[in-house]
Amino acid sequence: MLMPRCVPYQRVILATTSAQPSWRLKQTLLEYERYVRQIPNTERFAIVGMRLIPQPNRLLSFRDLAMRDGKFLAFAELDWAVQIIGQTLLAVLAEQQAQGRVITGLHCDITSCVVHPVDSAERHFVQATSNILARCFNAEQLEACD
Repeated sequence: MLMPRCVPYQRVILATTSAQPSWRLKQTLLEYERYVRQIPNTERFAIVGMRLIPQPNRLLSFRDLAMRDGKFLAFAELDWAVQIIGQTLLAVLAEQQAQGRVITGLHCDITSCVVHPVDSAERHFVQATSNILARCFNAEQLEACD
């Protein structure tokens, strides 16, 4: 599987074959997930915002638009989290394909990403991103393409 390299303001394009039946979002979706869980002696923390935009082609694109103010986090920490979000997006698209639903014509903007320097971990961003995509990739939000 091709993994995107997430660089601020750089788009990564992936293509699918035209022989596969495909599905597309019916409308633009703006989703936000705050994954915060407190358990004894620790916290789990990840915040992810995504804008998913249907496209009139069979391409998939991904763009990192998360703000970087340099006050709370080092840029590398936020880049790491956005990389995880991109990998999770591709993994969920692969799961959808394995279930017989190839999703194409999709542009995804990461609109927000908040990392806690101590309490954030990869699995927290995977969970937050998976929650967003579960709400978006269902029968109510998708339509079959010609």
